[in-house]
Amino acid sequence: MSQKILVIDDSLAASKLTESLVAQNFSAVDVLLAQRGSDAFDRFQVAQPDLILLNEALPDMDGEAICFRLLNEPSTAKVPVIVMTSNGRGKTFEDRYANVVKVLPKPIAPEALLEIFTSTLSKARGTSHPARQMLFYDASRAVFSGHTGFFSLRSALHMAHGDKLTGVLRFFVNRYPIELFVLKGQFLFATTRNFQLYCRESPVILPATNLGTLVEAQITQNATGCPAFLFLSLRGGFPHEDVVQITREHGQRVFSSLWTAGRISFEFEDLQQFPDYARNFPPSPEDPDNWTLASLRHVKFESLMAHQRPDSNGSPAYTRKGYELIQTLKLNEVEARFATAVNGAESLQTIAKKINVPLNDALLIVFRFQALEIIDYWSSSILSLPSPTGGAPASSATSAISAAATATTASTAVAHS
Repeated sequence: MSQKILVIDDSLAASKLTESLVAQNFSAVDVLLAQRGSDAFDRFQVAQPDLILLNEALPDMDGEAICFRLLNEPSTAKVPVIVMTSNGRGKTFEDRYANVVKVLPKPIAPEALLEIFTSTLSKARGTSHPARQMLFYDASRAVFSGHTGFFSLRSALHMAHGDKLTGVLRFFVNRYPIELFVLKGQFLFATTRNFQLYCRESPVILPATNLGTLVEAQITQNATGCPAFLFLSLRGGFPHEDVVQITREHGQRVFSSLWTAGRISFEFEDLQQFPDYARNFPPSPEDPDNWTLASLRHVKFESLMAHQRPDSNGSPAYTRKGYELIQTLKLNEVEARFATAVNGAESLQTIAKKINVPLNDALLIVFRFQALEIIDYWSSSILSLPSPTGGAPASSATSAISAAATATTASTAVAHS
């Protein structure tokens, strides 16, 4: 698996410089980003970093508060921390917090940062293939496996769907994998044994649920992966129709964390029989790309990695297959307007203003469409180069997108990005 550095810094420019430094010197290290202290602890639920680079001053927390909390939580106590400071308090961090391995006064030379990255990451323990660390692992049931450094998440979903497989597709992130149950190529739901990750930011409020039953649901999910809402439905906590939709949506929500977790391993295991909790669950009618799009809508802008936030002066342009794919997607209103406005010539800022969408929302749509391989994104630094030849004319693309947008928005409920 790739090693991961979590940069906790409200300066996106500084984070991008760190990511650039890492990309130039390490082939298997991902840089995750948190611009607030609270975001950083949320990121720990998604992907455990091997190293933390911390700016001592953040909008919501100071560096000492973060170091203290990291040191006093078992899951993060042993993660080494590098603190960037500008007020001469370096000795305070080193004396008080055993997890702080280095304090670097600002401004920081790239050479100094590279040196501490190299020495700290080299001490991180390597791990065997994550699937082989699971209890009762049977290699003979593995149908395919891969790594998102070589195959995209979308490709993994299409392999399971295209071959009409039955089993569970596991994505190995943090201590517990995210598991997607698949029946003859159709997706049932995604789940995880990490209850906190599964229920984070859950819009479902459970004030009427008995506390003892809720604790039992949490313990059951941590032990078996049974989604808490399915467990509660068996205890009369939800009507069946509600729990099916809630379980699907929460599965897509938890799956969405994979899009910003860096490079991860995955493996499909053939199952002759599902666990009891998944045995009678109806498969989703959505095809892989519409299921993927529904998952991507749960990704928030602040969770994007630095390289996933493109230059807003760049220009999106459709891929050749993007013309066909966009017509099969159930776009929401904002996505449909954006899709119609893309012509390969105008910048993202211009498009956002034209369709009256905040720039960050437009960037999120670019992120979704790139994950689905619908568009390429040309940065402002290369827009002056000659345009590639052989693509479909912009006018025909716009007509196709307009027709698709009309069809999908007429048949689906309007949602907001």
